[in-house]
Amino acid sequence: MIKSKAFWEGFWTGFTNASKYGIPLAAVFVLGLYLGSISHPYEVCKKKYDAPEDVSECVWILEND
Repeated sequence: MIKSKAFWEGFWTGFTNASKYGIPLAAVFVLGLYLGSISHPYEVCKKKYDAPEDVSECVWILEND
């Protein structure tokens, strides 16, 4: 185990600097995936209909409207 104070100070400095940019970028990426998923035509139609034929017809209508 590393017990050097200089190592941990450098580690936390680097971690803090990386977190300033990495965490917001990761959050935006996950939010984009979520919004893209819920607005996809299949997901929209799957919430409205149970039968596979109805879902596929709804998706076709949304995509070709």
